[in-house]
Amino acid sequence: MKVRALVVGALAALALLACGEDAAEAPEPQARAAATITVPASPAPAQPVPTATAAVSPTAAPSLAVTTAAPTPGVAVFEALGVVDAANAFLDALDSNQRSAVVLAFDSPLRPNWSNLPPGLTRFEHNGVRIGDMDGRQRELMHEFLRAALSPNGYVKVVGIVGAEDALAASSSRQLSAENYWLAFFGEPSVDNPWGWQFGGHHLAVNVTVVDGRSYLSPTLLAVQPASYEVDGVTVTPMDAEVQAGLALMNALDENQQAEARVQRPNELWAGADKDGVTPPLEGSSVAGWSETQRALLLDAVAQWVGLVPAASAQARLAEIAAELADTNFAWHGDIDADRPIYYRIQGPTVIIEFATQSRVGGDRAHYHSIYRDPTNEYGAAAVNAG
Repeated sequence: MKVRALVVGALAALALLACGEDAAEAPEPQARAAATITVPASPAPAQPVPTATAAVSPTAAPSLAVTTAAPTPGVAVFEALGVVDAANAFLDALDSNQRSAVVLAFDSPLRPNWSNLPPGLTRFEHNGVRIGDMDGRQRELMHEFLRAALSPNGYVKVVGIVGAEDALAASSSRQLSAENYWLAFFGEPSVDNPWGWQFGGHHLAVNVTVVDGRSYLSPTLLAVQPASYEVDGVTVTPMDAEVQAGLALMNALDENQQAEARVQRPNELWAGADKDGVTPPLEGSSVAGWSETQRALLLDAVAQWVGLVPAASAQARLAEIAAELADTNFAWHGDIDADRPIYYRIQGPTVIIEFATQSRVGGDRAHYHSIYRDPTNEYGAAAVNAG
């Protein structure tokens, strides 16, 4: 089945990273210290890995360590070279009509055309080329690009969200498919000039701007339904780490801090799809009075989103957020229970993160929405202007 090959093949490609010599020899994450807080991005759950004989066995995805230390000079540029090469390899495999649809002007007014809604319910056509309209080689190169442009954990999360669409389709009357996701570029991929890319569809909108080798992620929507599903007997839970990070943080607060954190949740995400420029009210518990352990757990939660992009870019962004913790708030709604609806928000001068359980809760019935934004640098505008 074509869609099944898409999901299983992508997860297999990621598993090669986990099983390779580089992954085996990767250093252990650093311990937390006063000057450097090590924040592990979400370790992905076991994923299906087809072998040459098409058998399937579980393996763990490689873990990405994101720290608040200053990134090593030149690493972001080195990472960006691989992303540009992978992007151009994909573009070279397209025909002229596909390429003209994929590469839009860097300042195209179509860039905000993204949504958590399935196709047919949006007021616009998605940007770029649809997975279902790519041939096999083009799909392979699309995945090579996503692997280069995202962290290993980010790649498996994105592929897991796409894979959930087929699981949802099996229990829905709507016409849903993992083929209904689109990839677009804004500006020609380049090491020297700013450019951007967008990948998404139902429950997914990754918006990245690359400036001077650094990837800026705002705005990016991650959601999933169902939250848990199986591929060849292996359970895939793309956003369980976000749930657990929020619960761990709320559990670490004392009684007074928990009381301060509790707010009324919005009907939907304050800053979700179609909400560019919207800033939620600053509510909840002020991080300024928190302990170092509590602050580290908050950065653990932030890293679930920030760690979507390659390490140097994620590290630089997390350091910026860590520097403004005294002006950051944490808000929570609901029981401290993964099997009950929860909502939480992390909000500071340059970050808005929201996570919300939607209509269903508990295990494979759950439905999650989340958003990550830097309100001062949407679509990389501030980074471009500063360059």
